[in-house]
Amino acid sequence: MLLKLGLSLLILPLLVLMGAWGVEYAEVSSCIYEGGSYDYLLGECLMEQSGIFAPFAERHPWLVSTSLWASFTGLVFTLVGLYKGRS
Repeated sequence: MLLKLGLSLLILPLLVLMGAWGVEYAEVSSCIYEGGSYDYLLGECLMEQSGIFAPFAERHPWLVSTSLWASFTGLVFTLVGLYKGRS
């Protein structure tokens, strides 16, 4: 039980984080491909002016922090589950 919970907490938060980043990356790539500039603070593609860059972790600190802490917790649960499984 603890092993399954640990593995879920280890993998799922990182998949959610990478999914959120991937969706944004696709928007940015299509904007740049069309000849525009992406403004990360507004979340829009600008054709006439230059956009402002802000890192993903700076714009979504709760998502990044929660995902990393949940994965760390999952790692601990997994290790404990593996240890108890051998005993």
